[in-house]
Amino acid sequence: MKHVSIIGIILTVGTLVLLKVFQDSIPRISEPITNVLIFIGFLIFSIIYGVSHMKNK
Repeated sequence: MKHVSIIGIILTVGTLVLLKVFQDSIPRISEPITNVLIFIGFLIFSIIYGVSHMKNK
């Protein structure tokens, strides 16, 4: 395994642990339209990232 992927795994696990610890203090978004907009934004970002990653290969 490369050093970069090991560091990425450690950072991801650390972020998940911090989110779990501070879960109660993070404000919740309860409006359905906001949740839909965030989901659509995430999908668009994922598609653009995937296409650019495939072009580099």
